Amino acid sequence: MYLVTYLPFYRVHEVLTHFMRNIEVLKPRSAIVYVDNVFHEKQREILLKIIPESIEIKFGNWRNRNNTWIAMLRDFHTLGGEVMVVDSDNRVTEDLPRIHGELRGHPIYTILDEEGWRRNPQYLLIRSRKIGELSINGSTKPLYAYKVYNGSISGLFRGGSLFYIGPKQVVALMKLPEPEILNKVERALDSVDVWLRDFIHDEVLLGVIAHLMGIREVPWTIASHHLHHGSASERATKLLVAAAHYHFAKGLVREFSRPEFRRYQLKYALSMVRNVGSIVRF
Repeated sequence: MYLVTYLPFYRVHEVLTHFMRNIEVLKPRSAIVYVDNVFHEKQREILLKIIPESIEIKFGNWRNRNNTWIAMLRDFHTLGGEVMVVDSDNRVTEDLPRIHGELRGHPIYTILDEEGWRRNPQYLLIRSRKIGELSINGSTKPLYAYKVYNGSISGLFRGGSLFYIGPKQVVALMKLPEPEILNKVERALDSVDVWLRDFIHDEVLLGVIAHLMGIREVPWTIASHHLHHGSASERATKLLVAAAHYHFAKGLVREFSRPEFRRYQLKYALSMVRNVGSIVRF
């Protein structure tokens, strides 16, 4: 198994504080770090000094998480094995190697952090069904399956995206999307202004890709600790969020001509109408 993390240049310290420990727990075949916002040779020199030689470094200036994911998924085709992607501000639990052994028969599974489970997992449970339990190291963990596409009428009017992969602290990939899928999704993503792309959560992008792979549900359980980096606010203007999703959905319609993407576009067209006043403050 290959172990991967991705992060912007200004969070490179998380390789040392978190990712090195994840390598110790998971003992991967190889470890790779993708570093975004790298555009100068001096940045490369700094990274080569900081990151241990045992870790392969991939540089890019993708400027958002979603284009970084596309680049990673395309590269994974050259690896020839299972890939586990861990968010850079997460430390996996000692249970994850055993969990991987139990769930590796699925094309994709994901992991939620224990803090998120204790805080409020309802936003995940509303689209999940319990499919079993895992007995790991003397304890029992629930196993859920998350529905990656919400095709209900109510989904057009409720909060949350129609496409979502579920929790994403860890994403384990035993099957990869075909290059043609990645090329088309990338073109749809690139039709969104680059400064808006980070308003589209990468859970949404991965949900779209899983759906296009024919995956209807993604198993998930709890096996990490989220040590939130705290470097950015979670607040965003609803109109800008809606605009980002609308243009992404429009690009998906152009590339795939599928009715579910027309529904996705309609959802955020309605959201833009509802939130047009949020851009003005009196």
